[in-house]
Amino acid sequence: MVLSQESVSVQRVGASRTAATVIGPLGMLADMPNADTLASQIASALDEAGGNGLPVYVTLGDELVRYFIVTPPANAARMQDLRAAAAVRFQTLYGDTEAAWQLTADWQAAEPFLACAVWRNVLTALRLAVAPGGGCLVAVTPCFVNAWNTSRGELGANAWLATLRDGALTLGLVVNAPKPRLASVRTLVLPEPVPPLPWLRERVARAALLDDVTAPDVLHIHGPQIDGWHPGSASPGEAGMNVHWHESGAAPHTRKGRGASIFSRLSRFAGKGATS
Repeated sequence: MVLSQESVSVQRVGASRTAATVIGPLGMLADMPNADTLASQIASALDEAGGNGLPVYVTLGDELVRYFIVTPPANAARMQDLRAAAAVRFQTLYGDTEAAWQLTADWQAAEPFLACAVWRNVLTALRLAVAPGGGCLVAVTPCFVNAWNTSRGELGANAWLATLRDGALTLGLVVNAPKPRLASVRTLVLPEPVPPLPWLRERVARAALLDDVTAPDVLHIHGPQIDGWHPGSASPGEAGMNVHWHESGAAPHTRKGRGASIFSRLSRFAGKGATS
């Protein structure tokens, strides 16, 4: 299942029957969603797809997730220290307490780590939608985290990762080091019509300057392909970053490579028993 601000899409993996249901604009970014109303809409989509009673893996659109990087305290000795640092960072960036949000992260005591926040009402709605049909909510994974889990092992030197959905590009700024590490996660809203490749190169270079990291030679994008961003789309003789496209829509629990589990904990919004 893919849950975004605009729709719920349900696909039965390994079955010929699929269904997608558009439930209309939810306004999740402007107001906290009502758990019961959202649960009813999700349950209808599951029923239409014949998904009742089955394990459910959910991918959350990036517009429903708040991403941020946390620097662990120098004297961090317990998990509570890391959780406290994440809560303070979240409140500093977004001016909101974590009371209405569920925070999870790739907890690290020795280096900065990625954290995510999702409305608790969204997670409650997913559990309420799955339970009546006898199904099991196995994992809830943000779209960008899913892309990182499946592709980080494929990133070479001077490469960044991004996801593209609903007119927004979520950029993962990667520190150029032997072990790829995220320095920041930023979102670019694409203007209409979709701008050409030089525009993308300029915006990526600007993001690199803001976070004091090296601009990439290659941007790996998970999402629908844009013709104007393919190699050769820029003016003749113009050098710069190229785009490499990846297949979108992989199941949230899919892994590739040994290092892909680095953010497995970020999949565990589903609660006890969830996997990445």
